[in-house]
Amino acid sequence: MKTKHIIYSVLFTTSLLFTSCTDLNENIYSSIPMDQFFQNEKELLMNAGRAYTKLQPYPEEQKLWSLVTVSSDECIIPARDDNEWWDNGRWDEIQKHNIGSANKINRLAWEFVFGGVSACNEVLYETEQSKLEFAGKDKIVAEIKILRALFYYWALDAWGDVPLTTDFTDKTLPKKETRANVYKFVEEEILANIDKLDAVATSKNYGRVTQGMAYTLLAKLYMNSEVYIGRARWEEAEAMCDSVIGLNQYALEPDYFDNFKIHNENSKENIFVIVYNSTLTTECFYWYDLTLHARSRETYNINDTPWDGFMTSPEFFQKYSDADYRKKTWIYGQQYDKNGKKIFDINGTTGDTIWFVYNPIWPESKYKSRDKWDGARCGKYEFQTDGLQYDVLDMENDFALFRYADVIMMKAEAMMRQGRTGEAVQMADFQEIRKRAGMPVYDASLTLDELLDERGREFAWEGHRRQDLMRFGKWDNAWFAKPVTTGQQHVFPIPQTAIDTNPNLQ
Repeated sequence: MKTKHIIYSVLFTTSLLFTSCTDLNENIYSSIPMDQFFQNEKELLMNAGRAYTKLQPYPEEQKLWSLVTVSSDECIIPARDDNEWWDNGRWDEIQKHNIGSANKINRLAWEFVFGGVSACNEVLYETEQSKLEFAGKDKIVAEIKILRALFYYWALDAWGDVPLTTDFTDKTLPKKETRANVYKFVEEEILANIDKLDAVATSKNYGRVTQGMAYTLLAKLYMNSEVYIGRARWEEAEAMCDSVIGLNQYALEPDYFDNFKIHNENSKENIFVIVYNSTLTTECFYWYDLTLHARSRETYNINDTPWDGFMTSPEFFQKYSDADYRKKTWIYGQQYDKNGKKIFDINGTTGDTIWFVYNPIWPESKYKSRDKWDGARCGKYEFQTDGLQYDVLDMENDFALFRYADVIMMKAEAMMRQGRTGEAVQMADFQEIRKRAGMPVYDASLTLDELLDERGREFAWEGHRRQDLMRFGKWDNAWFAKPVTTGQQHVFPIPQTAIDTNPNLQ
């Protein structure tokens, strides 16, 4: 059990720190009149924490992370030879950038994002309407506004022109705003509220929006500005990275994988995380189920049966040299049980011994009929060995949406795009990212193509790859089981269910 948590449904209680198990299923207070519920500061703060609960589903099977990650070159979900994971082609649509408006994953990703927007709007209304006054109330409002800006950032990135609404009491159907107007809203909302925030996360505000998070979000917005509004803003992106660095509170972890351990809450790279606890949070982090084959139960002492779906493509796997420490992101080769013995399978009635070997390199021709152990699986996030079981005992690794290494690499890229590659490669932290991976540091011959590959190795499955491919002009390229596309689905379609509900979205 972790000793330090922010549990979102009670996120803003006075201690913000839990050392024992408590039933913390989210309570919805919107049906209770404010003059009956908000009797004291603690109750108002607990209510504000409800907005943060909306982050928790982000890395689930059918939410935003799946949409943006499977549509990139770093993750595939090919059908097995028993046709499992075909799912009527919904994953294939995402892989090949041919997503229809009825695609379930696209719909659920949309609902995740705008569910977050709606929760923020409700909390802001209730907080601002409350007559209770206390020190730090303005900070709470600022946090929720920037959290809402994060959800809108995801919306403009994924769907382009989207509805924009900030008034919880407005029951009219919102119209689509242009991507440029939503971009402007996100930028202005962050700039207007950033000074009201705590500078960085501490044990008292872990998991909450801080200036470090807000500066990083602005850096992301500016880094992708040319994609979003047709105007590059490399200088502003660099300045926001410098603002994060200037807080003097973040640093690279000496061991890359310390960022992804079960107990990673003390990582110096954490800028903004989604907090998970198998007992205390309502949503699950269950990548062991998504990626592992059933026989991996013997390795990790898993109580249920993993689903054998998500893996990296052979092409992406081959971007790592054998000397790259980060290649341990992937589980491949002969597998062993928890006692170190080789795992094998019996091939039906023949009695032949088949060794359990994850095969990372396999032909594209088997994309719709892969063998059961084809594909390198993700082991970047440490698996617990105390009986993982879906929706009972799930992973407790806090998921970093933003970490310091990304700030360093964004700064390096922004400098390169301004013609300062020599200066960029001399940054000590940029060199350290390579050194801790066991790789030689870059020199002034570094190219943008190589930087893209390096970002892939550093941030695999962290949710940034789609943006990177788009920004580097590689989105339409062919990769494993994906053909060359021509300007296809640079934004995803608005789900038909949303259009049916609100015709203004057509």
